[in-house]
Amino acid sequence: MCHYTHLILFDREKMLFFLAEGKPVTQIAHLLNRSESTILCELRRNADLTGQPMSYCPLAVQALYKQRRKASHSHKRLKNQSCILEYH
Repeated sequence: MCHYTHLILFDREKMLFFLAEGKPVTQIAHLLNRSESTILCELRRNADLTGQPMSYCPLAVQALYKQRRKASHSHKRLKNQSCILEYH
């Protein structure tokens, strides 16, 4: 049974606040009750790597999450009538 839950906008906003305060990733993970790897993956995947300390934008990241989530779900199969073979 998996107990993993996705980060929500509120979690991401708290992450930004803690990053702005200069807290280390280990402390952010503890404060959000998440694993350190979850926080690191989130930052690696979504932070702008320009070297700017405030390159993480929770609203933009949440929009990207929704796009990725939608794209990852399997799509319904189209019914193409021309592909159906009839046997007599």
